[in-house]
Amino acid sequence: MRIIGLDVGRGSAVLCCLDELPSNIQQHYKKLRRSREFIKLKCDGASVDKLLALAPDAIVLEPTGHWYSHFWATVARQNKIATLWMGHVDLDGQRKSFGFVNKRDEEDALCLAASYFDRNFIDEHGNRRFLNYYYDRDLLINRIRELFLEKEQLQKIHNGMINQLRQRLAFEYPEAVKSSMEISDVRGFSPLIGWLAQRHKATLHDNKYKLSVAHQLGVEISEYSRAHARTIYDLELRITENYDQLGEVLNQREYQQYFRVFDRFGFGLDNKILLLYHIYPFDKFLIDGKPWIEREMNDKDKLQKRDRSLRKFQAYLGMSFSYRQSGESKKRKFHGSGIVRSHLYAWAVCKVAPADYRIEGQIGIELSDRYQELRKTVKGKDALIRILFKATRMLYRELVKELVP
Repeated sequence: MRIIGLDVGRGSAVLCCLDELPSNIQQHYKKLRRSREFIKLKCDGASVDKLLALAPDAIVLEPTGHWYSHFWATVARQNKIATLWMGHVDLDGQRKSFGFVNKRDEEDALCLAASYFDRNFIDEHGNRRFLNYYYDRDLLINRIRELFLEKEQLQKIHNGMINQLRQRLAFEYPEAVKSSMEISDVRGFSPLIGWLAQRHKATLHDNKYKLSVAHQLGVEISEYSRAHARTIYDLELRITENYDQLGEVLNQREYQQYFRVFDRFGFGLDNKILLLYHIYPFDKFLIDGKPWIEREMNDKDKLQKRDRSLRKFQAYLGMSFSYRQSGESKKRKFHGSGIVRSHLYAWAVCKVAPADYRIEGQIGIELSDRYQELRKTVKGKDALIRILFKATRMLYRELVKELVP
């Protein structure tokens, strides 16, 4: 087997090609550096030709930056080369097991390729420990992922420009500073933004602006602010179009069981989409179509059930962590998807933490009551983090009931 390890960066990559596991990987690394056999690639036709000339059976890479890594994943798919994905934590562990202290692009490329041949890089079932992660533009779930990430990028730019515009209006039109600039579900843009951009006529805003104190100061809305508003207006139309496209692809029969479960937790649309494309298909967490349950001895020498499928599910949602202890210092480091974890945290703040609000049904009661109990003994954010662990356990079990025969 000829395997390529590809350490991907922004618009570039470092390639290492192996046919077997080196007997001494440290010496092999030095040899490759001396002979300049690590190949530096760009995202261009010449570099694609270099990769294909090696005639690899598979490439191994991290799912870095989505768009960066998927350029090479698409090259592999179109040329019928298998693509294997390794998580950041696993690569870090492999780098250490091979004896590398530093983190260089060449070292990572070598470790990615070498891990394919490493007999110890397996799970409890004897399978290689590569991610159940796939990318194919023809798959609908990946179209959902792309649309969501596009929307996130647009909203990030949109929010920054809204803040800048509010600063300008504090001087040029003070009465509008605290006005709503939310995108209208009916129009697809914020009416105030449309008015400022001179793309939308609104008598209400005409009349309010006539009474503005800014006129007494001899100040008018500047062309800069109006140009800013036009840019925001165009962004809002793109965001609206993005949501329309998401609505079309989400309305598929195979996703409806997932959404029924998500509705029980009061998740908004963004959280539903995030959860869907991270956990679909749910079968990837199961063994032979069933949750993977193990029994092991606990500290009291009693057999205890361990749901390994649940642990894997929580890891995909960013709710996996490891401890690093030194003396009396003990720090917790989270692994998995940071974007899912942050969105779930915001959900917990809005839907679970308020004492006067509960998600409808038994799930809302359990989460709210548990949070109020934790607040009495647990300080700061830890109470909400514990709620996220409980919520993801409950989500997993609801999905099992809904999806597993």
